[in-house]
Amino acid sequence: MNVTATDLLAIAIFTITMMSLVGSMFGLSPVVPSAITIVLLGIWGIDIGFWQGKFGAYAQVWLRARSPQYRARVSYHEAGHFLAAHVLGFKIVSYAIAGIVGKSLGEILADKTFAGIEGGVEVERDESPNSVNLLDRYCTVYMAGIAAEQLMCDGETEGGLDDIQRLRQAISHMPNPMTQERWAMLNARNLLSDRQPVLVALATQMLNGASVEDCYQVITKTEKTLSISNSTQIKP
Repeated sequence: MNVTATDLLAIAIFTITMMSLVGSMFGLSPVVPSAITIVLLGIWGIDIGFWQGKFGAYAQVWLRARSPQYRARVSYHEAGHFLAAHVLGFKIVSYAIAGIVGKSLGEILADKTFAGIEGGVEVERDESPNSVNLLDRYCTVYMAGIAAEQLMCDGETEGGLDDIQRLRQAISHMPNPMTQERWAMLNARNLLSDRQPVLVALATQMLNGASVEDCYQVITKTEKTLSISNSTQIKP
């Protein structure tokens, strides 16, 4: 069963229960919460039975995406992955921002391999045997989403659990995996901190659904603008 759909059902049951308790105090007919219960349970049953909880997952992500704070946070998160991957020499194939830029509801309902609505940046796998520090590069990209949130957003990071799981799986064979994890976070923060204007410009483009090629162009354009600005400032 899809966890998101279960969460939505629990919230609905709690809300209806409260309506039943409080509604009687204000003269609300018990038929109203009962009718709402039947409708919601019907929708939930159809969602689980026919769509494996996809509709509930989509609804929750879509509702969260109405928040400007959420939209900014997830765009910075994915832009962090994108920018770090680009700087470290990976080729970006595609990206998605959960609930904002990605698949439509129809595409999700038709997807037989659905495994949850997730944002993410897909890179072309580097399988070159001569690639220098390949694992270090991957680790930095994994942690770049969390690093971007820490740099650009107030409060605790909300995303990144999957990133940390993938990182820990990748470094589980190492003698000191926690040292590698801390190094990857520090490296990601340093990499993005030095490029904050680029990160901001990239996040804006990604939030607007720009193509991967357009994202590359905005990185190049912003870096060029910064280079010109810096050279002007140090001119005697």
